[in-house]
Amino acid sequence: MKPPIKFNISMSKKDFKQNDQYFSQDEEPCCDSVKLIEENGYVVCLNCGCVYYQIFDDSPRRAFTQEEVRKRKKNEPVYSPIGPRTVIKGQRDARGILLTPKYKSQFNRLAKIHRSLTTSFERNLWIALPNLQRLQKVLGIPDTVAEDSLRIYTYTVKEKLTMGRSIDTLLTASIFAALRVHGIPRTIDEIVKIAQLPKKKVVKAYRLIFMEVLPKLNLKVQYFDPERYVDKFIEDLHLSMKVRNYAIDIIERAKKNGFRIAGKDPKGISCAAIYLGAKKYNEPRTQKEIADLSNITEVTLRMRCKDLLKFAFSVLNSKS
Repeated sequence: MKPPIKFNISMSKKDFKQNDQYFSQDEEPCCDSVKLIEENGYVVCLNCGCVYYQIFDDSPRRAFTQEEVRKRKKNEPVYSPIGPRTVIKGQRDARGILLTPKYKSQFNRLAKIHRSLTTSFERNLWIALPNLQRLQKVLGIPDTVAEDSLRIYTYTVKEKLTMGRSIDTLLTASIFAALRVHGIPRTIDEIVKIAQLPKKKVVKAYRLIFMEVLPKLNLKVQYFDPERYVDKFIEDLHLSMKVRNYAIDIIERAKKNGFRIAGKDPKGISCAAIYLGAKKYNEPRTQKEIADLSNITEVTLRMRCKDLLKFAFSVLNSKS
């Protein structure tokens, strides 16, 4: 790959021979007065129209050694996404040279003044943004959900609802609220386990966001039916599509026959249907394994199995 050439370069035959950066020594000039120009990714002569070579890539080359990194290093200003654009930190200037003791004390003083000028809102978001990016990566949530969770958390901070509550707790509750808004079935226990926070505090923070923040942002939480959890648990348990289709079928048949799901945990109903389907198609999973996955008790699982068998008994006869 040859390096990119500037626009409208005029040179004589002598200059053409000496310019070995772009041309080889055995390459002859096309005319007496070579005038090169870049046109549609090609280097051509403007006088005679001769095409010299094609420009494939003009991006910076990769650096593999420490010497190449040092030579090609660009000193760019450090910007913060929140608050003032200027950030004073470190012991080097813009060119990478170490500061003298005199200037070091001066810039330390300036950095202290700079920190005092930032508001509590900016300092709060400086802590919350890295934690949000970490949780987004671990949980594997989409960017749209992360943006909405940041919007919910930002509004919570602006309304000064953070008094007596930790940043991580409110941020985790905001992520859970954004997941519910977008209709993504992730359990609170799963999020709390990854965030390493007490479930009780996160639930209280979520209730606060649900009552005080979501209505003002015109966001509505979606309530999940048992069918929404079936695909998630089927994937976690590594079961076949036969079990998945049977679980959804038995839930729908039980609803048609008068089974009321109001007031019952949808995770328990979906896990009971999956347990029955896995048992029918010889892909058995223990009650403890399914109960631990969905964070329900084995007693709840057995009760929901009895309910499904009672209201969808005709389904079992037709399938058997």
